[in-house]
Amino acid sequence: MNAITHCCRGLVYGLLTLACVASAVDRLTIPDYYECPRATGPIKLDGKADEPAWAKALVIDSFVAFWANRPGKTKTKARLLWDDEYIYFHAEMEDADLYADERQTNGHLWDNDVFELFFKPSETSLAYYEFQFNPLNAHFHTFLPSRGAGGMRRALSSAEDWKFNVKTAVLLQGTLNDWRDTDKGWSVEGRIPWKDFNRTGGGPKVGDIWRFALCRYDYSKNFDAPDLTSCAPLTAQSYHRYEDYCRLKFVTTTAAADAGKPAAK
Repeated sequence: MNAITHCCRGLVYGLLTLACVASAVDRLTIPDYYECPRATGPIKLDGKADEPAWAKALVIDSFVAFWANRPGKTKTKARLLWDDEYIYFHAEMEDADLYADERQTNGHLWDNDVFELFFKPSETSLAYYEFQFNPLNAHFHTFLPSRGAGGMRRALSSAEDWKFNVKTAVLLQGTLNDWRDTDKGWSVEGRIPWKDFNRTGGGPKVGDIWRFALCRYDYSKNFDAPDLTSCAPLTAQSYHRYEDYCRLKFVTTTAAADAGKPAAK
């Protein structure tokens, strides 16, 4: 085989690989809305999601770099529940190289491995919320009255916009900040009280639909850049593209549970 033939075969193989990856992403079906069922019992925040209530939650596992038409390099599974006081979340993330060095609340968590949640309660209002959590259990949380409100600094100029009462627990499967070994991953489990959403009218009622996105940064010794993924079909590499967010419908039980089928796997 001469060099030209070898090069052509390599090019064809590369194109076929890209086509298969693109096809896999294109086949992902984003539902009209994800169902968020009511919690059927208490949730203990320990990072494990082993309470019976979590078995009723839908598993959201289509974390993709939609803007680049490729799947994530590592897997993520997330669940959401709600009750009269809180919205609960749990995310389980594969991660071969756990990394976090930001301990300050509202620090630069996006420079670490991080799990993020965005909620936009109203289709007509521009206001939305952002929450971030890293493997050190540090928090970033903010209310943004508008994506274009003179930039992030102006949006966060009020001290009131920083006040939240989020509670979380993280669980690590590996050694933090040691690139020499291979880790398994980490998880975060938390709750956000509905009073933290009073800036936009508080919590939802049964049947209400909010916009949302669950997102992730994964830094790794195995990557030449952090891997960014989201469950929302973002058309550009920005987690603030709320026009692309998924919809979340608050229900009592999921359609799968009503049909006698398991909601989670």
